[in-house]
Amino acid sequence: MEPGNTPLVELRNMAPAGTRLFAKLEWHNPTGSVKDRPAWRMFHEDRAQGKFGKGEPLIEATSGNTGIGLARVALLEGNPMHICLPTSASEERRQLLRAYGANLINVEGGPNDAIAYARELVAAGEGHMCYQYGNPANPDSHEFGTALEIIRDWPLATPPDHFLCAYGTGGTITGNSRGLRKHWSDLAVHSVEEDLSDTIGGMRNQQDPFQPPVADLGLVKDRYVIGRAEAEAKVAETMKLEGHFVGTSSGAIIEAAQRELSTNGGTAVVLLPDAGWKYLSGNPWQ
Repeated sequence: MEPGNTPLVELRNMAPAGTRLFAKLEWHNPTGSVKDRPAWRMFHEDRAQGKFGKGEPLIEATSGNTGIGLARVALLEGNPMHICLPTSASEERRQLLRAYGANLINVEGGPNDAIAYARELVAAGEGHMCYQYGNPANPDSHEFGTALEIIRDWPLATPPDHFLCAYGTGGTITGNSRGLRKHWSDLAVHSVEEDLSDTIGGMRNQQDPFQPPVADLGLVKDRYVIGRAEAEAKVAETMKLEGHFVGTSSGAIIEAAQRELSTNGGTAVVLLPDAGWKYLSGNPWQ
C-alpha cells in the first residue's frame, strides 16, 4: 500500500473568530505519519537508480517517523534495515521500529549525532543510506504528492491565505511550498520551528548548526518558534475541542496557525505530521 490520499478536514473549534482553519491529517498514512511519503519514494527511486539492490542492507539516521516508514518498505521488499536513533526518540517509536524488523542502533545525543554515526557506518561499507536530509526524493514526494492532494481537496472557492508546516528535515516544507505556490502564487508559507531551549522531537530550528541540504526555504515568508510546553498544551486543547489526538509537533503547528490567524485573519491550511499514539509515554495531553 502506497502512502497518500490522507483527509483534509476543517478544525472549526480551533480557528480564531472570523477565520477558518483546515488540516491535512497525515497520521492516516500506513505507519501513522507524513514520513511514509518520502520513505516510500526514497526507497524506490534509490533502488531504481541502482544505489542498492534487493537484500542489501539500508542505514538511516532518524528521530523515529522516517525510520518507521523505511523499515516498513524494507520489510516488504526484503532489505535489512539499520536505524541510528538518538536517545530522545520515544519508546513507542522504538517499539514500532522493532515491530517492522529494524535493527536499532542507539546513539547518545540528538539527531545530529545520529546522522554522524550513520555516515560512519556508510563510509565503512555497512549499507546504503537514503539520507532523508539530502535526498531530493524527500521534497519531491510532497511537491508531486501532498501538495497536489491539498489543491485537489481544497473545499473553498477562494484559495487559502496561509500554509503552516513544521521545519524538520526540510523536505516537507520545501516540497509543499513548491507545489502549493505553483497553483496559489499568493499563498503565504510559514515555517514552524522548535524552541532550542524547549525542543520538540522531529522538529528543527533555522539556528541549528546543521541545516539539511534538502531544505530550500526561499518561498517561506516567516517563522514561528514554539516550545514543547506550548505544543503539549495545544495537544490537550485539540483533543478536547476537536477530538483529534495530535502529536506534539502538530500541536506546535496549530498553535502557530492560531497566532497567524489572530493577527492577520483569513484562511489557513496546516499539515499535521502525526498523531499522539507515538508519544503516549510522555503524557502529551496532560
